[in-house]
Amino acid sequence: MKKITLLILAGLVAMIAQAGVINQDKAAKLNGINPTATVKAEGDVVTPPAGLEQQIYTFEGYDTYSNKTKTFEVFVVFDNADVYVKGLSEYLTTAWVKGTIAEGVATFPATYMGVFEFWGDAFNLDFDGAEFTVNDDASVLTAADGYTTSVEGEILDEFINVTLTKVQPEVATPATPTITNFIEDNYGHYLEMTIPTTDVDGNEILAALLSYQILIDRNGEQSVYEFTTSSYEFLEENMTVVPYNFTDYYDIDVAGKQVYIYGDDIDQWTAIGVKSIYTVGGKSRETRESEIFWYPLKPTAISEVNTNNVVETNYYDMQGRKVDANATGLLIKQMRMQDGTTKAIKVIR
Repeated sequence: MKKITLLILAGLVAMIAQAGVINQDKAAKLNGINPTATVKAEGDVVTPPAGLEQQIYTFEGYDTYSNKTKTFEVFVVFDNADVYVKGLSEYLTTAWVKGTIAEGVATFPATYMGVFEFWGDAFNLDFDGAEFTVNDDASVLTAADGYTTSVEGEILDEFINVTLTKVQPEVATPATPTITNFIEDNYGHYLEMTIPTTDVDGNEILAALLSYQILIDRNGEQSVYEFTTSSYEFLEENMTVVPYNFTDYYDIDVAGKQVYIYGDDIDQWTAIGVKSIYTVGGKSRETRESEIFWYPLKPTAISEVNTNNVVETNYYDMQGRKVDANATGLLIKQMRMQDGTTKAIKVIR
């Protein structure tokens, strides 16, 4: 059911980008471009030297397609006078462009960004060049004239009044994610989740540094779920930790909103869980994890919880929002135990 739906959406709406789905106007325009018959070699794309720190910058620019200002996160690498930026295209968020800094100006020549697919067709994406003014400590890069990307001369991304501002992320413990549904359909099971981009105190954190992990409980024996290339045909490698902004455009949605789960023994699972992981890089690289949110698959497996061992209880609605203990309706009751584990049950009031 979901896979058929995703294929239809892919043709009508287009690819999923860093901040969500590329708008329908752009999708319609892309549908009118003939796919490239021969794609260039991977070796032709820009890649920064290995071992250099990728710094996070906040992108802010005016999108002339949607007539609104957009913000998202990009990555910047400095190598002496060279500067590399990843994430400038909403169509290919993994692509890098390279510029050279001289007298306070970073000049990015027109360059090939790589191949992206749309509705089964492959397209070569080009960056059409830009100039960014760089401040003294390279913490702010600005391009009033902006830039464009294109396919076969047809403009796709088009931004003006662009500013890249360096972010100094702080170490934080991410808020606990929630599972709102685990549903079987004609193809398997899909998981619906809400993964907050806040810490435990409600402060905003960077989505680019956030990831999540799925866990399985089999009668008290817990293991990490692995996304394998044998089950997930559009993955390039096996994954146990999924970046918040990752999508394979098929089974795994951005932000974990809907994720297909495969397993021959799902009927033996007693619960499925999720936790968030927040990693701040740089010299003092540090990772912090949220509590695990457990979603019961067999109510009897957790019906014998000893309430004397419960140290904290929270309630969530079916959209994953934390609610008051007196809330009514269909809720998820999550209990944190003395040993640090959590248990969850559905309750109706």
